[in-house]
Amino acid sequence: MRNIIYILSVIIFISCTGPQGIVISDEDKAKFEKNYKSFEKHHVGGIVSEDLDLYLDLFADSLKWSPPNYTGEGYLTKSDLAEVAGLYIEKFENFSFVPGGVSPDDGSAYWGGSLYSDKGDQTTEPNGIRIYGMWNATHSETGESFKIKFYAIQQFNEAGKVHLLNEWFDTSQIQGFLESGE
Repeated sequence: MRNIIYILSVIIFISCTGPQGIVISDEDKAKFEKNYKSFEKHHVGGIVSEDLDLYLDLFADSLKWSPPNYTGEGYLTKSDLAEVAGLYIEKFENFSFVPGGVSPDDGSAYWGGSLYSDKGDQTTEPNGIRIYGMWNATHSETGESFKIKFYAIQQFNEAGKVHLLNEWFDTSQIQGFLESGE
């Protein structure tokens, strides 16, 4: 009888943990959801509604930003991000964001934590989220549209603001519009 109770206890413990025994708390799940919902409300919502203030409200004043067209000059600031986001809003319209695209069969857009690492670290940390999706927009003057795959890592601070932003997308389709003054 003791063996059966022991085995049942082990099975229950294993079923309440994540892969390789990592326990994911309800608090971490809630914080993760709050963070990606904040991305949707401010990052996506601010760009789609062309409301720069709503967009910038997501980011801490101490933001460190690595833009998609990284120049090797280190991280940029919230002011730099505001300038670039303002250009996008000025030059384009009809923005939309389609979350997902990790694989053809998986619509997942938001990921957090890390099961594997080259350093062997495992974490359930909910404040670092990876975001996948597709941005679409139309150039205001020419009516030419673009679609680009988007990937970002946002690191949230305890105040719920993004203090580190790394973005990756191919700017070549839209760079000409931004530089030409069209």
